[in-house]
Amino acid sequence: MAQTLTWIKTVVCGSIVVLAGCAGAVIGQTPSSQFDVSIPLNVAYERALAQTKYCLVTDDNFPVTAQIADDQQTASVNVRMSLTGTQLANTSLRAIDPQKTSVTVNMWGVEVWDQTAIDAMQAAIEFGVTSCINYFPAVSPTDQPRR
Repeated sequence: MAQTLTWIKTVVCGSIVVLAGCAGAVIGQTPSSQFDVSIPLNVAYERALAQTKYCLVTDDNFPVTAQIADDQQTASVNVRMSLTGTQLANTSLRAIDPQKTSVTVNMWGVEVWDQTAIDAMQAAIEFGVTSCINYFPAVSPTDQPRR
């Protein structure tokens, strides 16, 4: 009986510790990026939604919630754990003007929801190509054309 109680305490306490570590994607505490793109908000939103469905729901089929405001000035795409509601990925979009959008991407930092996913999301929004890895090279100052 004492061994059974010890085992139950271990399982319960261990579960609490694990769940406490599942705060999810938190701005400033988990991988994130902010960038501007020269495309309308509705296009950026559709690309973010396609990328999320392609790479971030995984085989577990985590639920995606997505919405674009009636005024077409803000939008968001989120992935959360089914049981706990832990935010795994969040993409927030804000129209700067009719042809430019500000995007903030936050990931949980675990498994597929990491910096690689952020880089792939940025490439998908900028170039309209869904892929779970960013194949587009970053432009560095040394890549600039010479005069």
